[in-house]
Amino acid sequence: MARTKPEHPPVHRTDLLPSNLTASKEAAVRALLRAYRRGAVLLGREEWRLFFETGRLEKNHDVDKVTFAAVIGAANRVQMARWQVVGQLQGWIGNRANEFRDLVNHSTLAPATKQMLHAINGMGAWFWRGEVARRETGEVIPVSVRRLARAMMRHCMARHRRPDLSRISMRLDHRAGSIARPIQATQRGRVGWWVSLSTLEKGRKIAIPLLTYDYHAKRPGRVTNGIQVNEREGRLSFGVVTDMGELCAKSRAAYEGHGALALDFGLSTLLATSDGRLLGQGWLKRLKRYDALLAVIAASQHRAGRRPRESQRYRALVEDVRGFLRTEVGRVLNRLVEQGKPKELVLERLDFRYSDLSRRLNAILRNCGRSIVQEKLRDLEERFGIPSAEVNAAYTSQACSSCGYVDQRNRRDQKTFVCLWCGHHMHADLNAAANIEARRARPNGWLFQGKAAVLAELVREFGERPVRALGLGRTGSRGAPADPRSTNPYFGGVPSTVVRSSERREASMKSPDPPALVAA
Repeated sequence: MARTKPEHPPVHRTDLLPSNLTASKEAAVRALLRAYRRGAVLLGREEWRLFFETGRLEKNHDVDKVTFAAVIGAANRVQMARWQVVGQLQGWIGNRANEFRDLVNHSTLAPATKQMLHAINGMGAWFWRGEVARRETGEVIPVSVRRLARAMMRHCMARHRRPDLSRISMRLDHRAGSIARPIQATQRGRVGWWVSLSTLEKGRKIAIPLLTYDYHAKRPGRVTNGIQVNEREGRLSFGVVTDMGELCAKSRAAYEGHGALALDFGLSTLLATSDGRLLGQGWLKRLKRYDALLAVIAASQHRAGRRPRESQRYRALVEDVRGFLRTEVGRVLNRLVEQGKPKELVLERLDFRYSDLSRRLNAILRNCGRSIVQEKLRDLEERFGIPSAEVNAAYTSQACSSCGYVDQRNRRDQKTFVCLWCGHHMHADLNAAANIEARRARPNGWLFQGKAAVLAELVREFGERPVRALGLGRTGSRGAPADPRSTNPYFGGVPSTVVRSSERREASMKSPDPPALVAA
């Protein structure tokens, strides 16, 4: 079972706008940001070359200091940019590693080959030049398997665009940018911080006042002595980072959790829990309103011969959707922790999409929904010490949490689950959450099983359980046989659309036989 772990110290960032920025200061900041981004692109090219030549990204690689310093303006800014670039590339490669894992799981390769591929993926050794040995056994992985791993990783990488470093934000530490409270120049309390920046002009520094607001002013924690500069929609903003380490340590010590709680994320209901709670039931209506507005703006842009992203209203609405997702996910999970006090969270792999929404909005949800949830889960672990575990989600919505019978017809609609075998009736999302909780006890290897292997195991386990079925003629729809397995392809049955009436009558006269194991 995979657990999430905090990858960085617990910090939060808020973006503040400058106040009364003169033309000369604004030009100096924009020139510095452009130079930083040009240097980030060059550093990214060098890191990709190192990755494909040695199999590793090197954040301390500084062979050529002169070239990059000439572009960015100072050697210390080169080091800051390189660390930021490597961090962004590592995140992108980590996502491709997850796709590599899924590709291996859904393949028809031999189990021994799959294990070696998973070992290569776990070590990040897709492009290593030397020998690769398994850590647990010391067995050297054959060259043919390593060649296959390289090809599969290249395939995963080719499906996505690499990170666009030309629009990266500029992160500066105390050597190039510092922040301090105002002493006198507060502009009637509107200015909360003064930023000092080194410019491209040697020896010249500029001071920039930043406007504050209630959310930032009331945020607890220690403000770090560094700054992040970004440009969105032509406007400069300055990110202020707050260190939450001490506060998180105190909240973890005071938090008393108990038991594991399984979560089923969806769109009809944002969150269903294994203890029977449905949270965020009205948020789909809000998403549909966003979808309708996006469609209107996109259609207007198309009629004018422009792309939707060229509209400022469209971009602002997309930001509203992301803000709504972040707010709603945070609100629901905070309420869950406050009321339920779980010691551990168990969830399936997230995939936000819904058939009633457009492809446009589904793409927005898919791109940012998973990262928002994962970011919030990391926050809960940092603040309260609540770890989260991921389980295999295959057939959690079709399997009965009471008897284990798996059938696509069990889920009548988005909200209703009625088992065709035992008659168990409950909300479909609550049934899925109960299945997720049950899979917490599965061995670690289950997380990496493909859907066919999971189905075969579920069918086998159902056949070994002494589960009593409904009475004769009470299962299924009108005219269906008493044994739903005869029309369930998961159990080797023939779908009801091609079953003749004589076969239905014959099947209805027979008592249910033990289910056969379906070959995966």
